[in-house]
Amino acid sequence: MAENGSVPVSDGSEQNGAGSGPDAEPQTEPPPRQPRSEREEAFTFSSWLLEGMAGLCEELRHNDLGLPPDFWTHAYAARREGLLACRALIDAALARCEADAARQKEEPGSQRGRVEID
Repeated sequence: MAENGSVPVSDGSEQNGAGSGPDAEPQTEPPPRQPRSEREEAFTFSSWLLEGMAGLCEELRHNDLGLPPDFWTHAYAARREGLLACRALIDAALARCEADAARQKEEPGSQRGRVEID
């Protein structure tokens, strides 16, 4: 029998008399293919990747990687500064949206042009 639970499959050709005779193993067909939704515990790449990333983040939270405490102090400060920079971008985008909305309310006729019909 094949190792690791694999099922031998014949391609219909006989090699050196294999597959015939009284001592030959019977050739069986592989199990039918099923969609992922019908198989229990089917592999999904996204959940595997998500589980790995969660594990890595958890390990980094509890392991200092041998780096000095001053590094982590500055790393957290840099993270905060990065978030504040993102906040500034979002605030600027919101201000532009509000200015556009105010401009459209002031000039309601400018949204649509008049069409002259002769």
